[in-house]
Amino acid sequence: MPNFSHVLSDSLGATTPNEAVNILRGLYALHETSQHVPLVVNDEDAFPLSAYLHSVNVTPTVHASTATAETYTLYPYDGRKQIVYPDVIAGKTTFTVDGTTFTAYKATWMRDSMESWFYDLVFDGPDASAGIALANAVYKYGGTLREEIWVYQSASWKADKQLYKAVHAARWDDVVLDDKFKEGLRRDTRGFFESKDVYEQLEITWKRGILLLGPPGNGKTESIKALLRETDYPALYVKSFTTPYGPEYGVRSIFAHARKHAPCILVLEDLDAMVTPKVRSFFLNELDGLAANSGILTIATTNHPERIDDAILNRPSRFDVKYTYELPSRDLRVAFARKWVAKMVGKPAGEATQGIKFQMAEKDIAEKVADLTEGFSFAFLKELFVSFLLSVAHTRSVQAASTPYEDLLFAQVSALSAQIIKIANPDEKKEEEKVEEGAADEPNSCWSPPDPVAKSSAHSGANF
Repeated sequence: MPNFSHVLSDSLGATTPNEAVNILRGLYALHETSQHVPLVVNDEDAFPLSAYLHSVNVTPTVHASTATAETYTLYPYDGRKQIVYPDVIAGKTTFTVDGTTFTAYKATWMRDSMESWFYDLVFDGPDASAGIALANAVYKYGGTLREEIWVYQSASWKADKQLYKAVHAARWDDVVLDDKFKEGLRRDTRGFFESKDVYEQLEITWKRGILLLGPPGNGKTESIKALLRETDYPALYVKSFTTPYGPEYGVRSIFAHARKHAPCILVLEDLDAMVTPKVRSFFLNELDGLAANSGILTIATTNHPERIDDAILNRPSRFDVKYTYELPSRDLRVAFARKWVAKMVGKPAGEATQGIKFQMAEKDIAEKVADLTEGFSFAFLKELFVSFLLSVAHTRSVQAASTPYEDLLFAQVSALSAQIIKIANPDEKKEEEKVEEGAADEPNSCWSPPDPVAKSSAHSGANF
């Protein structure tokens, strides 16, 4: 009888799930009279057995070096938590749930650079119902968000806590846009979820698309985060359609997940970079093809609407409402500057930039900043104040400031204006060349959340 070291080496080289299953079945021949619930999953996060057991206060026993098996464990490193944690590659564990004692076997293998997992839940009972109930509970746990947002990347969905925190830190008060513009966007989002009965009475599918367009750095991303914060419906954020199986697989997986979690908001940022000619027809079929997308509100953004196919851009029932984010007007630049000047003056004691005392009135500083920054996006306006604060902190660390702070701020406008000329134009040219060459499968996202990390509960003991 092979031990688990052999299973590890053999299963990593297995070409089909059945081969790995057959190899592992030899390890528990003693369970021939027991009930078996075998499971093969392509995403371990979809079947988080350890995390689920931890959530119901069950501590499993991972067996090592027994008479019949040897558990093989690797220790991956979690860079965010800065710890290593045990991850069983091949082995067995025992635990009791609802009065039934289970022996769970696990094996991992690689196929076409993709990792797969096999589990077998073994237990004594009159039928398989106890194992099926446990499997359903684990799957349901893996598919339930707990202060997280779904993020799609590299052919799988992950529950992301960091993005959730970023969304719930967003405030409409921090989004400097025309009040009517903001209220229209909020009304369209809120109204969609409140209008299911109206859609049904009109006998049309309860779905809607909103497209936010305009040059980068003018509030599209912050608006989305503020919208997501004030809704009670699940949010699904798509980083890219690209997968090892091709973008078509990604598009189908994305919409299948959205239908499963509807009603929900599906966010597609930098749509012009995602929907390449290769994937266009698949995207259109999923967006409004035969499958009903009832309850899905799709919010997409683009910096370059001219690059989007007219069948997507101007076809009703795909993106019904469009909001154009233009470079901020003088009045909006004044409002943005006043927020930042007030924030700097109100810094608490102890911070490196606290106690900034301007000689000019806050309103006058904001007015002059607005006059000097025509053509600035909100992103560059923010960089203006951030770079100014860094300059103040550095100056204070070496010497007392001899120049009035407002003069330093105005001088920083000139320095940043030069960077806009030197940096923005070449980047735009490179982006155009990339699209012309058909190489823009990956989005140039201005809101790219951090790579998902394992759920905190997954590190409670061995990650089986």
